[in-house]
Amino acid sequence: MSRQIQEYINSLVNKPRVYYLDLNNQNKKQDHNCPSCQQKVNFNCGNCSNTGRQLTGEITNLAEFTNLKGINTSNNQFTNLNFLNTLPNKNKLKGINLFGNQITEIDFAELFTKFPNLAGINLQNNPVKAKNLNNLTKEQFNKLVQGIKAKKIRVDSFKGTILMDLLEHAQKLASQGRPEYQAYVQTLNSLNQPTQTNEPPNNKSPLLISGVVILVVISALGVGYLWGKKKQQIPDYE
Repeated sequence: MSRQIQEYINSLVNKPRVYYLDLNNQNKKQDHNCPSCQQKVNFNCGNCSNTGRQLTGEITNLAEFTNLKGINTSNNQFTNLNFLNTLPNKNKLKGINLFGNQITEIDFAELFTKFPNLAGINLQNNPVKAKNLNNLTKEQFNKLVQGIKAKKIRVDSFKGTILMDLLEHAQKLASQGRPEYQAYVQTLNSLNQPTQTNEPPNNKSPLLISGVVILVVISALGVGYLWGKKKQQIPDYE
């Protein structure tokens, strides 16, 4: 059963109490563990809001999510990140899972400026390239490269050109008399090395922020949100 993704979002209640929003659109298989409550279920889970829905369309408004820290939009068909601009408190966003969408380009300078505390990004399985790299500050470029190295920012080379884009940018700056970028060239060269397998990564890899796994889920009460009082379910970003 399909449903417009913005219609589903609008149906959620107590949006200011939502800290982690799960909009993962992956088909649920028979006899699996529900990612929200970890109970063995047969396609749909009756214990929580993770009901195996199929969401379509685009996100247009997140203005009521005043405390959102993490969002999982994996396995949709989004082509850009414009929906993030509707978040009212952009400094609170720390992680976003964009695995398996159709994002074609990303401006990291703009992203890091608007969302200064964004530490975890999963861009795997997107045909994405990096644009406007000249707008990155030295600190932002370092954050990006070190984030990729630490796998807090997840990209891949089999689909998309981010790693190569960053390498070419670092080589250009190093050749222009900025020797501090030579270290980034070496790092990016190693990250661009082919792995032992050509198989694309699956979406089982968790999103890492500050060394902590984000299990971006929606909790119980059938409305798709996680109450802040359930501290044991909230990962520590600090």
